[in-house]
Amino acid sequence: MALERLITKIEVDYPGFKEKTDGRFDVYKNHKVLGIAKSDTANSANCIKVLNDYISFFKDEHIYIQTSANNNNDAEILGEPKPKGIEVEGKLLASNIFYIKIQSFKYENIIPVKELIKLNQKKIEKAKALIIDIRDNFGGTDDVYQPLLPYILTNPLRIMNVEFLSTNTLINGLREYAMKNVHKDSLKAINQIEEGLKEYKDNLGKFILYDGKKVTIDTISLKSKTPKQIIILANKNVASAGENFLFSARQSKKVKILGTPSMGVLDYGSIREFKFGCEDYILYLPTYRSARLPQYPIDNIGIQPDVFLDDTVGDWLQFAIKYINE
Repeated sequence: MALERLITKIEVDYPGFKEKTDGRFDVYKNHKVLGIAKSDTANSANCIKVLNDYISFFKDEHIYIQTSANNNNDAEILGEPKPKGIEVEGKLLASNIFYIKIQSFKYENIIPVKELIKLNQKKIEKAKALIIDIRDNFGGTDDVYQPLLPYILTNPLRIMNVEFLSTNTLINGLREYAMKNVHKDSLKAINQIEEGLKEYKDNLGKFILYDGKKVTIDTISLKSKTPKQIIILANKNVASAGENFLFSARQSKKVKILGTPSMGVLDYGSIREFKFGCEDYILYLPTYRSARLPQYPIDNIGIQPDVFLDDTVGDWLQFAIKYINE
């Protein structure tokens, strides 16, 4: 039965299972039993609904199921429309304020962002303020926003590391990924891969702290000339890597976040494809949890703005310009 196989996979491989059911296991158990009962009468047409009803308990947008033939990207996975129009743009506004819009941190935007900053470097350096608009940015890769950090930060960046839940599925996935670049006859390389997996194999069911430490201090080389004020516009549709950007940027002494709380999809990540014995569906599941947990959860809470923009604020960009000039 598809649901029972899915349940087994979640309970064994999902790094947030213990936290999500802590103090609520009876509620979870009832949810599971009800789901199994529904699946007994489900047909192939509403099978996906039964599966999604089960995973909805965890309230984690990084858990999702796709049909095997579905090639949707992350934007569609999280339920939002694809970005429309220009995703990356920059321009000089009145009052010597430079505006940058990045509507997606997908891999394809790494080069456009680099080129935008390189092309407008002098304008950015001479601007009195910089507005970075990431509204409706559902994430992607942290590499996209890295070129912005030298203009934004005022001090070294404190980064919380992650803990991977060691399971056979994760180990097999890491091995398969590593083997893609290794010649099958290279025993030395294969042995090195297996040695690198030893800690995971010796600690099945436990969390392995990446790089062996909870916090990494990243001393990013800062630009000598930067805007004195940094405004970031963010709304409820900012998620995943978009929230990672907010989390990093807000450590700067000159950054203010204007908008609404973000989506809250940052506690569990590094999504991998999991097969759970059902040919028609593929499960996508996080493999790590943030070392912030349990002291500083963000999922279903979001990153809070410094200035909340309520429904009466129609034009956020004009509000930001006024905020800078006041």
